[in-house]
Amino acid sequence: FTPTGEAPAAEATQKVRFVHASRSNSMAPKLIAQSKGFFRAEGLETEMIQMNPRLAATALVSGEAAFADAFTSVFRGILQGFPIKIVFVHQKKGPYFLLARPEFKGVQQLKGKKLGVATLRGSDHLVAEELLQSKGFNPSLIQVLAVGDAATRFQSLSSGAVDVIAVGTPHDLMLRQKGFSVLAGPPEVGLPGACVFTPEPFLRENPQTVRKTLKALLRAHRYILENRQETIQALLQWLPQTPEVAAHSYDFELKTMTKDGLMSDAELEAVMVKLGDKKRPLDEVRDFSLARQAMKEVEAGK
Repeated sequence: FTPTGEAPAAEATQKVRFVHASRSNSMAPKLIAQSKGFFRAEGLETEMIQMNPRLAATALVSGEAAFADAFTSVFRGILQGFPIKIVFVHQKKGPYFLLARPEFKGVQQLKGKKLGVATLRGSDHLVAEELLQSKGFNPSLIQVLAVGDAATRFQSLSSGAVDVIAVGTPHDLMLRQKGFSVLAGPPEVGLPGACVFTPEPFLRENPQTVRKTLKALLRAHRYILENRQETIQALLQWLPQTPEVAAHSYDFELKTMTKDGLMSDAELEAVMVKLGDKKRPLDEVRDFSLARQAMKEVEAGK
């Protein structure tokens, strides 16, 4: 012990704060990393805060949070010049489905109807347009209402406040079970699901913390990909859902998680084209060097 009677610094855990877009099964890597002690093993204590995706980039830049996962809004922030980097990718493509009220049997019936989205031009809005176009429907013929996260969109569709939504697992299955119509999905292209973004100053000043965080998440990915049943049990404890819904979520969403947390430059370029009014050099957008280091350590069993 030090003269002040405190434990030596090596014993100290470092607190890191994540902001996430919604309580959904896509949070599984963070939950598994928490519940299985992967964060703790790296000397990290994590705090998870739910926040509107539009505020996530600001929370990073202001130093309120070390990490955020809302893909579209934070990536757009980077393209607009926010000093943030993408350092890890959970999913290269989030699984979205287009679900409509039971009376709609095809997309052509949606002319003049209401599409509920999380935020205007957010991931689910862009994917909804992509799904409509894939079925030969012009998205400009539909009214768009920003209603909120997946659970809120689910409620808005159930109550009749909107006529159609794009939503991922497990809400798509819950709606199918209530008799709602699946009109399209999941898309062939789509947009990345959850990722890990961090502000550049934090990345520069705390590279070891970032590396340890990514190492814990990689171990969680590995656990999820190798342990279907145990992961489904963890999902059941995290969100009120039936075993069938949790299994569906695993098979459509978690099975598609990356093994290494990386995206190729070509894949990122394609996303930039889809989202960006502006393009930026890739070196200002991504830094996967710590994810690669973390992967080497995980593979070496460290």
